[in-house]
Amino acid sequence: MKLTAKLLGGLAACALALSGAAPASAATAYPTPTPTPADCFGGLLSMEPNGNLGAVFLSGGKLRWENSSWSSPVPFDATYLTQTGGLGDETFGKFSYFGTSSDGKAKFYNQRQDLQADGTWKHSIDGPVTTIGNGWFQKSITTAYSGTADVRGQQFIFRLTSGGELYRYTLDTNARTITGTVKVFGGGASITAIGSAPSIAVNGKPVAVLMATLSTGELRQYIIPDATPTQWSSKTIRPAAGNGWQNFTAITTRNCDSKGQIVLGYIKQRLVAAYYDPTGLSANDQDLGGGASSMPAMPEGTRVFG
Repeated sequence: MKLTAKLLGGLAACALALSGAAPASAATAYPTPTPTPADCFGGLLSMEPNGNLGAVFLSGGKLRWENSSWSSPVPFDATYLTQTGGLGDETFGKFSYFGTSSDGKAKFYNQRQDLQADGTWKHSIDGPVTTIGNGWFQKSITTAYSGTADVRGQQFIFRLTSGGELYRYTLDTNARTITGTVKVFGGGASITAIGSAPSIAVNGKPVAVLMATLSTGELRQYIIPDATPTQWSSKTIRPAAGNGWQNFTAITTRNCDSKGQIVLGYIKQRLVAAYYDPTGLSANDQDLGGGASSMPAMPEGTRVFG
């Protein structure tokens, strides 16, 4: 039986731990801060200081951190990492990753896991790590798709520099290439973190959507057309006053299967935060509820990627 990948922000949640192909998870589940429908599903990758790879998942109205024997250690000091795809069955899984490293390189690699006779899983790096380019230092970075309501389009990297310039790059995970550099805008020094959100169509044309948190405490969305990225627009989801969004270091938004959207993030206090909006995010949103979860703080030095 081949498994189908389901994307969680940048994270393709086709890991066998979620599919039923692996033994049931022993990770403790915590309630979301505001009641969330069971069909809302999202995730963020994490990397501990020793390189141990894990993931925070929101599913079934609960949050959990899978970090015990979940994957092979990351083969470089990642400053960003996303799972870009995967496949498998009850006996094996193969997953692909894109990331950036602390020495300013862009990296691609595959990870494999195989079921052993004793019922445990053996994890290994599958094939070479591909290294591309220099200068991949950034304030924040994410991957997002353009597309329409029904069809996923091109996958892009969005990179925010320390000076507040946002760049877009075309990502081909199969060919392991990065092309088509576009400067979307400058003057974004107040942005503290960016993350992916579901793509939309505007006048039938594919558009990528980014979440952004600002040093003022504002939560914002950027709408970036596929064909004309410099003709972007933005909208304030939550205003600056009293919202605390400046504490986020990672953020992602996903549609629920039935209705509404979730926002999942990681804050400077090393806590996971989760929100639910039953009508979906909108300008000056009034019904987005949630906050920091009861999940314990992650170990010092853990990086979480949106």
